Order: sequence, then C-alpha cells, then structure tokens
Amino acid sequence: MKIDKDKQLQLLQNLSGPSSTKAKPDASQTAAQGAADATTDKVELSGSTAEVARLKAKADAIPAVDEDKVANVKQALEAGTYNANGQVVARSILKSQLLDEIF
Repeated sequence: MKIDKDKQLQLLQNLSGPSSTKAKPDASQTAAQGAADATTDKVELSGSTAEVARLKAKADAIPAVDEDKVANVKQALEAGTYNANGQVVARSILKSQLLDEIF
C-alpha cells in the first residue's frame, strides 16, 4: 500500500484550520473589515469536510473487536493447536506503531 504523504499533510492542515503564524490585524482594521463583511457574509463548505465525515462514519461502523477471530483463537488455544509465528507478530506490531505515528 502506497501512502501519499503530501495528501495526508494537506488533509491534516485542512483539519487543523488556519495557521497561527499569520499576522493579526489591529482593532481598526478588524472593525473596518467587519463592517465591509457584514453585507456580504457567506458560508462555503469544502469537500474535505464531507470526506472526513464519511470516513469517520465508516470507521465508526467497524466493530472494535472481531468476535469471530477471537472465538477462533480461543478455540485453538483450548485445543492446544494455536501456533504464533514470531515474525508475523513482530511485523504486525511494527506496522501498527508506524501507522500510529503517521496518523
């Protein structure tokens, strides 16, 4: 799976809102801008907001625990047939850690 870091960074920047490094206008500029904007207020929703909401709903629909997998492992443990492959376990741990750091 290829991860496009530029796209992830852009999405994170969009989610975090405007940058705090921008210069803030003084009170007179703010008042003048507010008076000018009062007659032309409008709201625009970006496409990324809808995408984030869709992904959140999809993630919420996934159960936290895979009950079938838990039952299969439990059964294998009780029967004494469960065999954990150390390399697979280590790879899964590293993969999980890397994904946590990215997201």
